[in-house]
Amino acid sequence: MELVISDSITLKPLAISFAAELYSVIADSRENLSQFLPWVDGIIDVNTTKQYIAERLDSNKAGAQWFAIYRGDRLSGVFGIKHIDPDSKVAECGYWLADFARGQGVMNQVLTKIVPYIKNNSHAKVIEFCCLDENLASIKVVQRAGAQFKYYQKDTSIFIANKHQRLGVYEIKLT
Repeated sequence: MELVISDSITLKPLAISFAAELYSVIADSRENLSQFLPWVDGIIDVNTTKQYIAERLDSNKAGAQWFAIYRGDRLSGVFGIKHIDPDSKVAECGYWLADFARGQGVMNQVLTKIVPYIKNNSHAKVIEFCCLDENLASIKVVQRAGAQFKYYQKDTSIFIANKHQRLGVYEIKLT
């Protein structure tokens, strides 16, 4: 199901058919994306992009939904409801944006619509976002959406961009 966020922003269900366009977006934004996303280095061509998409679509995780973020007619990133834990009722979400789409309020607009969408279309009571310590832009985005820092994941220092970073968990309560 396509979600209209605004006149210029749409979330379309992620599909293998987006692989070539998605690869181009990742390649053009590789330097910035690789600072915070460990999977970026594994995306080397359209086939590895198809694998990236398939891994998400075929995760078989409860409540998982993956979307391509379109700004106008241009694929600009990905938003995922990675899973919704049936017991704790926690929805883990994540996203990334291409360089050309950053700093324009795209994710602020997406979160303004996706938070009520999750609340009204799932059993989730909490939305969690995991952000690396140094990903200040993403931290600010989720905080503007109402997320508060909850904790750092235990034993989860990620070595990325030639340094260790802690993974902080930020949550929005839906009740």
